[in-house]
Amino acid sequence: MSLVKVRAMEPDDIDKLRKLHYRFYSDLEFPDFMNGFYCAFTVVDEDDSIIMGGGLQPIAEVILVTDNNKSEIKIGRALVEACKTSLYIGNRFGLDELVAFIKNNDGYRRHLIKHGFYPRSPALAIKVPKWEKIHVQKT
Repeated sequence: MSLVKVRAMEPDDIDKLRKLHYRFYSDLEFPDFMNGFYCAFTVVDEDDSIIMGGGLQPIAEVILVTDNNKSEIKIGRALVEACKTSLYIGNRFGLDELVAFIKNNDGYRRHLIKHGFYPRSPALAIKVPKWEKIHVQKT
């Protein structure tokens, strides 16, 4: 049976992960795992050969509920103010990035890009359960 284990990411892992990233994900920027992550880890096999590396990065999603019956000008101005407020709050919490997922509104997307957002691949999310509800199976 093939075993895998998780360990803390080590500086020597970075070059190996960078090569994997270049090979399989060259269209994306290589993450700075040693800075800006709560924790960076490496998953290795029984020979300590890297299968994958990653980490938990703090990000914040901007969520806005908008009255689409308002004029585009008002909505545009409101978006600018919402962005400024979100950036201020993100800065106060030491966040490096804010994320906005735009659903069916190219006008929003263009406006946010015009004001500093950049395109990202679509994402998936999972709610983090409360610690007391997590069941860890002992091996």
